[in-house]
Amino acid sequence: MAYFYDYFAREYRESRKVKLFPVPAAMLQGIMPEDVQRCKKVLKNAFAGYREGRNAEVLKRLLGDYREYVSGCHGGHARDKYNAFVYRYMLEVHIGNKAIGTKLGVTKETVLNYINRCMDEILLLCIGIPAVMEHLGDKEAVACRLVDGSRLFSAMAGDYVLCLFPGKRERETVERGRQLTMDILEVFADAVEVYSGYCNDEHTHIDTDIRKMKVLEKCLAGVPVAAIAEEYECCESTIYADIRENERRLAAMMFNL
Repeated sequence: MAYFYDYFAREYRESRKVKLFPVPAAMLQGIMPEDVQRCKKVLKNAFAGYREGRNAEVLKRLLGDYREYVSGCHGGHARDKYNAFVYRYMLEVHIGNKAIGTKLGVTKETVLNYINRCMDEILLLCIGIPAVMEHLGDKEAVACRLVDGSRLFSAMAGDYVLCLFPGKRERETVERGRQLTMDILEVFADAVEVYSGYCNDEHTHIDTDIRKMKVLEKCLAGVPVAAIAEEYECCESTIYADIRENERRLAAMMFNL
């Protein structure tokens, strides 16, 4: 990390000073947690009105975008979450959490967690990165969120969702959040591309760096740690160590320290 931080990352930052962020909070440009929570409440109310025919076509389209994301997830939890959400909001007849739990073979508390998690992810499709950065933490935590949420961020829904947020303040938050997301993802994608070149430099060929880059690529694609460890025939702790190092290195590139 010392060489990477002292030389490579510093040169990268020097070449891109204008685009980089000084601190994590600057990424959101004044969007406050209460603004995000207000938008979440509006979105939840919109789905609650689906059975009455309010915004039905837009909500079905938004759920279709979310279903496309879910179809690419590994494991069954994402599909269970999606099904719980559909049972709760999208069927003609209301089904309670206990009944949904019976259908899915889980507790009603788990169903509630599923539905809340789905709402958070669907909000992310509408508003972008501000939806998951209420508590930004440090620079490495931001890099972690960008890696973990890469598939969702890149699947952000089209501008058709704006009609779900008729209030002036909520609409402004959504519009700003969507633009900020595109700006942040541009910086992130550039950092990943240049970092890939560093790890795969033909003049160095450091095996551990090559593995780190491949691990990053799989994390960006949503591959679970256990599956990555199995592919590389190593323990999960090794993969987690690579992930943490990738996050440190990306953070060193993305913020103008």
